[in-house]
Amino acid sequence: MRNDKKASSENYSFIKETIKEQPTDRKRLAGKFLTAAVCGVIFGACAAGTMALIVPKALERFGTAPDQKAVVTLTPSVKAEQVTPTPEATEQEKTSASTAWQNDLSDGMSQIAEEPRRALVRISAAGEDSDLLDDSFLEYGDEEGFVFLKNSEAFYILTVSDQMQEADKFTVTFSDGTVTDGILCKKDLRTGFFVIKVPFTSVDEETQEKIPAAPLVTADDMKQTESVIAIGSPSGDYDSLMGGTITSVTGTLKVADEEYGMLTTDMVGSEEGGGILLNSSGEVAGIIWNQEEDRTNVIRAVETAQLRPLLESMANGEDICYIGIMGATISSYQSENLDVPRGVYVDAVDEDSPAMTAGIQNGDILHALDGQEVQSMEEYASVLQGLNKGTRTTVNVYRKNPFGEYEDVQLKVTIKEK
Repeated sequence: MRNDKKASSENYSFIKETIKEQPTDRKRLAGKFLTAAVCGVIFGACAAGTMALIVPKALERFGTAPDQKAVVTLTPSVKAEQVTPTPEATEQEKTSASTAWQNDLSDGMSQIAEEPRRALVRISAAGEDSDLLDDSFLEYGDEEGFVFLKNSEAFYILTVSDQMQEADKFTVTFSDGTVTDGILCKKDLRTGFFVIKVPFTSVDEETQEKIPAAPLVTADDMKQTESVIAIGSPSGDYDSLMGGTITSVTGTLKVADEEYGMLTTDMVGSEEGGGILLNSSGEVAGIIWNQEEDRTNVIRAVETAQLRPLLESMANGEDICYIGIMGATISSYQSENLDVPRGVYVDAVDEDSPAMTAGIQNGDILHALDGQEVQSMEEYASVLQGLNKGTRTTVNVYRKNPFGEYEDVQLKVTIKEK
């Protein structure tokens, strides 16, 4: 239809009606608007309710909304580490908590060390020769030790000293104050170990019952970060107690014909200190060692699990057989990667020793003693201590010839006592 009405009438004369605009019905329009508004409110409420139900479930399933930060909680909470006091923990409360923790730790250490500390003794050594100045016995110093064995007849005490080699009189003071004479079972000049016996006939029944033996660990299984307690005089003062952890278990103590493991701790003691290390069960894990030439204030100890055969032999007064080599075990890994035979690598030979007399040289690899194959220092020491002093036997070593090849050389050696 065209918009021009006049032209339309002229061209189409049969159209006689005029189209008029219908008047606006205001009431009807208001009703429609109100109906639309009500419907909008209803639909909006339904949509909001639906979103309120669906969105949390969706976030729970698919993750946090992009514009919402997740809450990260550390365990334990870092709030406990803040310096500024909070209403939950005042400075006084923190100090009390710290003190309580330290008291619990101290009480725990004291409880573990309580019985082993009763096994500690003091030993005074003297000689038969008299002092020319006052006609008294020559004194060789005071040392400390501990009861490591207690049977139905006697106490057996271990002490370490580099000053008592010439002593032959020993006075033992027990932790209960009892003072009596001790009898030397054996001394090992290689290590400075002395085993002293106190028969029960020398003490009263109360001391026999009251003084325990501090048990030695049976397995060589100490690990880094394990807790240990040092008792004796680790700080230089007698009957002191310290706590710490193991930092290294790879150290070694080399003496003639033996090699022992060493435990290094994070405790700082005295160069003149001594005593023993306890594990968390109250067993003796190490003998504090201060005989090293380059020693420091860090507390180190010889592992007692490896000392058990030696101490048992000394308690029985048996000979300590001696050849005189300082050696190191060649492991299977070293053997394969360095292309060397298994055995004991000879680092050094003691001067005027049976080993030197037999012709054993530095660089030899000892692999047999008395006809028995040995592949470690432990095996070598075990075979050696099973022999008797004065025995003449064979020792086999691998030795390089001028062409760089290893040859098996058999030598004769006479066992002596050190």
